[in-house]
Amino acid sequence: MNKRKFAPLLIVMIVMLILSACTAPAPAAPAAEAPAAEEPVAEAPAAEEPAVEEPAAEEPAAEEPAAEAPAAEELTVFEQMQVDSFAGMVGFEAPNDPEMRIGVLMITMANPFWVTFAEGAQAMGEELGIKVDIQSAPTEGDIGSQLATCESMVAAGYDAMVIYPITENNLIPCIVKANEAGVPIIEPNIISDLAAVEAAGGQIDQPKTLDMYQMGVVGAQYIVDQLGAEGGKVAIIEGLAAAPQSMARRDGAKSVFENAPNIELVTSQAGDWDRTVALNAATNIIQANPDIRGFYCANDVMGLAVVEAAIAAGKKDQIIVVGTDFIEDAKVSIQEGLLDGSVAFSPYVWGELSVQMGVMKAQGKEVPSVIPIIQILVSEENVDLLEDWK
Repeated sequence: MNKRKFAPLLIVMIVMLILSACTAPAPAAPAAEAPAAEEPVAEAPAAEEPAVEEPAAEEPAAEEPAAEAPAAEELTVFEQMQVDSFAGMVGFEAPNDPEMRIGVLMITMANPFWVTFAEGAQAMGEELGIKVDIQSAPTEGDIGSQLATCESMVAAGYDAMVIYPITENNLIPCIVKANEAGVPIIEPNIISDLAAVEAAGGQIDQPKTLDMYQMGVVGAQYIVDQLGAEGGKVAIIEGLAAAPQSMARRDGAKSVFENAPNIELVTSQAGDWDRTVALNAATNIIQANPDIRGFYCANDVMGLAVVEAAIAAGKKDQIIVVGTDFIEDAKVSIQEGLLDGSVAFSPYVWGELSVQMGVMKAQGKEVPSVIPIIQILVSEENVDLLEDWK
């Protein structure tokens, strides 16, 4: 067959082959192998779910430390004594009456002790908003003048009167007149002879505020302690012979001296609360007893006079001198190393308390029978702690 005849046939065959290839079913794909059955994987123990934590209770915000209140200032010896002494005024209430008038009769403004007393009384009157009228005798021993002043005060018609007699009898007539006039009257210490007052038809309250006997005990005991086992001769300078407070201080000192071993009480003489009288008495005692070692004096005015006498005799280093009242001049003398000691109680506080007692009488209240005013022995060892004492 020639090539021209064979060519169309060849083309037809190729087309048919192509068509048959297109229509033939596609060979099945080899079956995919089923995956091998997996061995069950051992389940790991389920991890414990973490406990759902409750939201932590919020801690209360730390409170800022409260600002500390400033520490209360420590009281001075004087301030503490004042607090302790006022604690005895049970039942006192401040008056609500600016017209109230309280009359106060002291012994004398010639003594620094009573000047300070008056300052305390006036200060309390101002604090309470009432009128306080303070009067006194010209001197420590002017009993007639004090009685006349007292009777004038009764006539003035105070709402209440507070009195401090010079002796145990000199103001009894005034007490009776005050009772008759309906003027409440009080004596904040035991001075007047109560039996004599009642015998005269009178009545008066006498609350105990000061232990005069104990003052003598405290002052004399200090001297005994300072002299120690060596002991020695001692003397007492009293106040006014007829004054109960003088006799009480003298008796307190005598009780100590007379019962102390190695102590010889050579004499007890009146100094009349007066510097000159006490100076003369001390000078004579020192001359008669050049080896004397101590003096107890019933007030500081006389004590300072004894210091003067001891210095003049060239024996101050040998003689221990103790006074009573702790007035300002005594404080200075102790600080200077001259006066050895003083039995201190506050005339200022005594004045304050006296006015409060007068107020209670004016209000018709019962005044406590005992209102103790604290007393201490002041020496060079503690005098610097009492700068504000008055």
